Amino acid sequence: MPGRVVSSLAAVAAFLLAAPLSAQRAGSVELGGYAAYPIWDNALEWENKIGFGGQFGLFIANNVSLEADISRFKTTATFFVPNYDVSVMPIRGRLVFNIPIGGYSRLMLGGGFVHTRVDTVENSENGFTGLAGLKIGMGQHLILRLDGTLDYHAAALNSDVTANDWNYGVRGGLSVLLGRYGSRDKDKDGVNDNVDRCPNTPRGEGVDSNGCPDRDKDGVRDNVDACLNTPAGDRVDGTGCTIKDSDNDGVLDPDDKCPNTPAGQQVNATGCALVVDSDNDGVSDDKDRCDNTPVGMAVDTSGCPIDSDGDGVTDASDQCANTPRGETVDGTGCPVRDSDGDGIADKLDRCPDTPRGVVVGADGCLIVFVEGKKNVVLQGVTFVVNQAVLTRNAKKVLDLVAQSLNTNAEVTFEVQGHASSDGNDAANMRLSERRAASVRAYLISKGVAAGRMTSKGYGETMPIADNATKEGREQNRRVELVRTDQ
Repeated sequence: MPGRVVSSLAAVAAFLLAAPLSAQRAGSVELGGYAAYPIWDNALEWENKIGFGGQFGLFIANNVSLEADISRFKTTATFFVPNYDVSVMPIRGRLVFNIPIGGYSRLMLGGGFVHTRVDTVENSENGFTGLAGLKIGMGQHLILRLDGTLDYHAAALNSDVTANDWNYGVRGGLSVLLGRYGSRDKDKDGVNDNVDRCPNTPRGEGVDSNGCPDRDKDGVRDNVDACLNTPAGDRVDGTGCTIKDSDNDGVLDPDDKCPNTPAGQQVNATGCALVVDSDNDGVSDDKDRCDNTPVGMAVDTSGCPIDSDGDGVTDASDQCANTPRGETVDGTGCPVRDSDGDGIADKLDRCPDTPRGVVVGADGCLIVFVEGKKNVVLQGVTFVVNQAVLTRNAKKVLDLVAQSLNTNAEVTFEVQGHASSDGNDAANMRLSERRAASVRAYLISKGVAAGRMTSKGYGETMPIADNATKEGREQNRRVELVRTDQ
């Protein structure tokens, strides 16, 4: 007997897994009928007798359906003598998840609402229902359903009993699916149309996972293969054509770092000649990064002249052999001095006292208007408190600004004065106007043509930082130059 059970289960499993998984599409409708065997709660004292019912399902998403069913049971109440007949009608609605397990078969899990009428005693109760079962798909449209149900009512269906009810049931029946499984496969190549990149493959043609054939088995699909008859085993490029070995050295062109190797030359994996040292520096050419080293010069393992202090100048030319690491050097290997730290060596710097952090040109002088920017905040241009009198440091900065402006005579601009929110608005406006005028006057005194610039105060109307903080207010008290020739 156990052997027969195992054999039966194996046969069922083989049937369920006989076809590829497929989804029941949204919009499909399922109609069916069934026989049901109830197991009433013991408190009801009703006999368990077979009943019948029907069900309707609408798939609202792939493999997810809304179902409704109605059953009718004729049973007998045994708690009175004489016994009497009872008619019970459960009406259920639930959400059901259909879980594919192979082919057209699937597991069912669902739950929802039940309304049960007991006509004989004119009673009805609402409750919750659950379902677990199995659909065995016999083709795309006919389904054998086997499932179990559980109905819970908080109040007893028998008004003479005060306890709640837990009613179980098992059902079996047939249903019909009006709709389709899975996605379409118009060319019948086993790849659904929604992922098929070659939707018109001839019948019987072998295809890859994208639905495209590769008749010469070179790994490139026919729809993009420019060479459809590549010999077996050839390495191909992205177009499906054989990769060449132009110099016939056994290394294909894409991997060949020495593409013109003479015929018969023994080569390494990169297609270059083996153990050749053209400059006789003791390092073979395939490893030599400096292939024209002068005869007799000491080299490192890469074939390049030795640079003991790592300053970029070889020992043979280095006049300062122990330069500290990271030091900028000239062609003799000696440090290049940059006193003001602007990145321009002293010997090339026409403005040797440029403040730290400013943008300079190749001559080391301040660039006021950086390419692509229309305005610049004059950092370091400050005034005596509550006055328009320039500080000594401000004049030093403006000297550099004037020098830069005089070398760019085509630039016109507006000198803008700005204030923070401290103090009276009107007073801030007047002070910013005076300060802007003071800067303009100083630039004129340094040779900047008056006709190139105007001045205007904006008070506290154009903050660039938060006036609620000290740092923000300091940033808002500023002088800006804004180009007017763009």
